[in-house]
Amino acid sequence: MKKFAAIVLLALFAVGCASALKKESDKISFEYEAITRGSYKKVIVKQDTVITIKDRDLKDVVTAGLKNGEWNSLLKSLERVNLEGLNDIKAPSVKHQVDAAPIANLKVIRGDKTYQSKSFDHGNPPQEIKDVVDKIMAASDFKKK
Repeated sequence: MKKFAAIVLLALFAVGCASALKKESDKISFEYEAITRGSYKKVIVKQDTVITIKDRDLKDVVTAGLKNGEWNSLLKSLERVNLEGLNDIKAPSVKHQVDAAPIANLKVIRGDKTYQSKSFDHGNPPQEIKDVVDKIMAASDFKKK
């Protein structure tokens, strides 16, 4: 009887944890933006939706669902990022400072807290967030550059 009770409690605990993780992932969203004087790209990713904005006037906006497993893969990549230190990560190159590359940045919104990276070159994110940025871009409607 004790073993049965322990198994039932363990099962209830596991279900509760899975439910809590799902609720926490509902409160996470990502925003990636790459801009120059002549172009604008923004991708917003939420648990079941990807919004790709291709111009400042919002005339070219594509909304789509995430493909199977993309959200979980993105969350797994996020686990390897220190969100508190996101703004301290240095860009590997600075072409965006002389208009040789679009200025890019990443925002991660978790609950009511927003974490934002420093600016970096679009197409060359810092290694610490590269996997997250690559997955966001892969989920978007943009062609890879």
